[in-house]
Amino acid sequence: MDRLFLLLKPDVSGHESEIVYKLGQAGFKVFNRRRTVLTNEQASEFFNDWASDPDFEELVSYVTSGPVVALALQRFDGFNELKKVVGSIEDVHGEGESFRAIYGEDELRNGFHMSESPSAVERDLRLFFPDTPVQPPPSSDEAKIILETTVYPTLLQGLTQLCKEKPANPTAWLGNWLLDNNPNKPRVQEPPLQSA
Repeated sequence: MDRLFLLLKPDVSGHESEIVYKLGQAGFKVFNRRRTVLTNEQASEFFNDWASDPDFEELVSYVTSGPVVALALQRFDGFNELKKVVGSIEDVHGEGESFRAIYGEDELRNGFHMSESPSAVERDLRLFFPDTPVQPPPSSDEAKIILETTVYPTLLQGLTQLCKEKPANPTAWLGNWLLDNNPNKPRVQEPPLQSA
């Protein structure tokens, strides 16, 4: 599952609902979104990789001219698919189905910025969603270790007890057993009774 970041620039932020709907149709899940107006400092930090570009000041002026919408997305094989959906900067000059062909005006006012690497995604998510945890999901090996060390031992105990008990509704019984035997459940210890 790829985590992705897409910024709707000021000229297309008014089409937010339509764009989010189209992303959903393309299999993307929006797990967070934020509408904001960037300051010059924020825009300069965000587009720092283009600081040496002769059009950098114009870019900063453009992205601070109105609200932007930051979208945090998820999808399997998401990077490749989002590139297709958003399109290239050259798409603003032609016909096509990509977002830039539909909404872009020119190479500067192309409507969108997408983070194109996992490290860029995490940086951009932290910038726009500072209060949201943005740790990447565990790798398949890490997930296997988590399951083997934390989930399977408790689940195996519950399934063993389920086979011994043979309740009428095994699913409900197992659910209740897991709730009662959750190793992470806080335990309240009663203070010892004081003798008089």
